[in-house]
Amino acid sequence: MAKKGGEEPDLSDIGMNMTPMIDIVFQLIVFLMIANDMSRKEIEELNLPAALHAQEDKGDREKYRIIVNLLKNPKGGPPALKVKGQDMDLAIFQQFLKAEADRNREPDGPKASELFVLIRADRESRWQDVQWVMQACADPTIRVYKLQFATEDPNKALELKKQAEMRAAEGK
Repeated sequence: MAKKGGEEPDLSDIGMNMTPMIDIVFQLIVFLMIANDMSRKEIEELNLPAALHAQEDKGDREKYRIIVNLLKNPKGGPPALKVKGQDMDLAIFQQFLKAEADRNREPDGPKASELFVLIRADRESRWQDVQWVMQACADPTIRVYKLQFATEDPNKALELKKQAEMRAAEGK
């Protein structure tokens, strides 16, 4: 309350309510935790093959990338195919790929899809299973722009194996 006589008001009692700001910060933290978890759903734990001459994926154009995980079937049957955390067979995968490709077609020219596929196959998967996915991508109604194969750097794989062996030896 202002005092009479031209004196300045006492501002020492004025404060700021921090409750809404704290609430927003907590909501932002929860959102980021959930978003981080969703991004990891596409990647399955696999024993990837090693490659001597490979280029690192820079992660550009991720909007157009589909990650396909091929898990080895221990019984020798068809592989477990996972896309975006969902199990699929070849027919469902082709329908999914066609729908994605149709959403990402070039506006002009041959109407090729801007879609590309990253195949992550377990080291012990059969080549026939990888070929199965490649043939689905080569379908003329889909026209995938590019195929990529996920591999491990052999030196890094060897280093990780040695570290695991050392931890196992220390545990004994």
